[in-house]
This record gives sequence, structure tokens and C-alpha cells, in this order.
Amino acid sequence: MNIYAEAVSKLKLAINSAIEKAISEGDLPQADLPDFIIETPADRSHGAKAFRMPPFKIAQAITSHLDLEGTMCEKFETAGPGFINFFLGSEFYSAVVNSVLENPETYGSSDFGKGEKVMVEFVSANPTGPMHMGNARGGALGDCLAAVLDKAGYNVWREFYVNDAGNQIEKFGCSLEARYLQIFKGDEIVFPEDGYQGADITELAQEYAYINGDSLVNVSAEERKKALVDFALPKNISKMQSDMAKYNITYDKWFFESELHKSGAVKAVVDTLTEKGLTYEQDGEEHTIKDADTLVFAVGYTPTKVEYENAHYIGDCDKVGNLKDAISGAYQLARSL
Repeated sequence: MNIYAEAVSKLKLAINSAIEKAISEGDLPQADLPDFIIETPADRSHGAKAFRMPPFKIAQAITSHLDLEGTMCEKFETAGPGFINFFLGSEFYSAVVNSVLENPETYGSSDFGKGEKVMVEFVSANPTGPMHMGNARGGALGDCLAAVLDKAGYNVWREFYVNDAGNQIEKFGCSLEARYLQIFKGDEIVFPEDGYQGADITELAQEYAYINGDSLVNVSAEERKKALVDFALPKNISKMQSDMAKYNITYDKWFFESELHKSGAVKAVVDTLTEKGLTYEQDGEEHTIKDADTLVFAVGYTPTKVEYENAHYIGDCDKVGNLKDAISGAYQLARSL
């Protein structure tokens, strides 16, 4: 039993004893002891509620016979139309401090989550450039949330999703290529209008040129971009990992988007959808996905609402949430304790 639950249990015994005394002395009518709730109120001016009688008289009858000896409360007072407020005393707070000192590693833990698997994916910054303060904030929030869930008895998995494939990597390669070629050809090389303008791109291109010289000047654009990305991307990812380690954030998995493509999983799904006539090519004309009897959601979680009766899901998460959901849920849980 935790200390707060112990305090509530002892107080409940004292209240029951006071009710019995009030009944025996005629201050309350004869009746079975009612069930009542002791709770931490949202409004600290409100407290525990008693009999279904004129509430204020019930509260007076109980408190006139109430003895707090042996409880963890130091005083009480009536409030409003029949509430009784109890105030925890030094015995309770001393017990909490002693419990923390005796169990520094496990204090605050519970089995509330009952081992339910929870994946917390956080930060997942774009690996094409250095992280910024917004990413740092996400790291602190995500890791704290994972730690709280871990303490609450959930089976927590921390994941960083690395977007090392797709359009942003193509843009990354084009930006590196332009800065690299500018080292040897000057301003005749026009930097892409939508390229990454950061100084880090120039530094990476210069570092590659310092090590490898002009070896990429006369190769194809695709070979050049691939070589530059293969050189620069691991450096950026390694820097992100070291940045996370600076404030003791450790992930169970750094999941690379490229792994999905290499495994053939993405192609397999696309091929299946193509065979069913659910895909279309963008050729300048307006297209819509054909009506289907079955819709596949490659989302990794089950949506709360879906308009298709025959739907299948790729992924094994029971539900999806975000940081706002987590904060709201934690608030509601704390209110209930």
C-alpha cells in the first residue's frame, strides 16, 4: 500500500468510528454505515461528503465525535453545505520522505500500465542538418514522458525515426553537389532555389573536397550526389546521436526509413496496391484512387475512426497519441489519485 492510500485508509477508519459514536449518542439516526469517498478535490475548499441528510448537520455530527489520533491528518474543518476538509500532517510528509530515501530507485513506480507496450517516438529531426532548440525541447519532453510511462508500469520503447530517404535526401544531395562544384567552378554553378542554405552544407562539401579533391567533378550527377550524401549523412546522424547523449537520452532504436525500402516492404505494399488498381501516376491530369472493397492503412496504428468497413492495418500499435494527449491523460490520472 502506498503512503497516501495508507493515510486514506486510516482516516476512513476514524470517520467510521465517529459516525458510529454519533449514531450511538443519538446525534445521527440509526442506519447502516454509508459508503463514502475520500478524495483530493479539484477545488481545495471542497472535501469528503457524508450522509444523505441535511449535509451541514451530518458534518457537524461527525466532526463532534471525530478523533484524528492514529491518522496521518493534523486537523479538519467543515466547509460549504456539508463537506469536511482534512489536512495531512507532518507524519504523512515524513513517511513520504523516508520512503523516498529507502527506495530511491523504485519510489513512485506502479503497475498501472500492466506491461502494455508503448512506443514513444520523439525528436526524429531531419538528418539533413543540425538540430535546433525545438528539437532539444522535443527530446526533453519525449524522454520525460517515456520515463513517466516506464515508472507507471508500461513496457516503453523509445524510438528515433530517421528520415534518410525521400525528397529531403534528394534536396540534401543537390545542395551538397552545388556547394562541392562551386569549390572548383565558382559562381557558374547556380545553387538550387529550394536547396538547404545552411553553412553546414558548405562545410560538409569542403570537408569532402579536402579529403577527396576533385574526384567527383567529372562523374555523373547521380554518382556525385550519392557519394556526397553517403559521406555527409552519417556525420549528421552521428552528431544527432552525440547531441542526444549530452543530456542522457538513449533510444532503444534509431529506425532508418531507408531500411524499409531496402527490406522490400514498401515496394511489396505498392506492388499489391498497384495490382488492385488503387494507385495512379501523376502525369499532369487529375486522377482519383479507384473505389476499393478493401483499404490498407500503412500507418502503424489503428485509427479511431474510419469510413471503410473492410480495412486492414499495417502495424501493431493499439492506439496513436501525441504529446498533448499524454499531458491531458496524465492530468486526468493525477486528478483521480
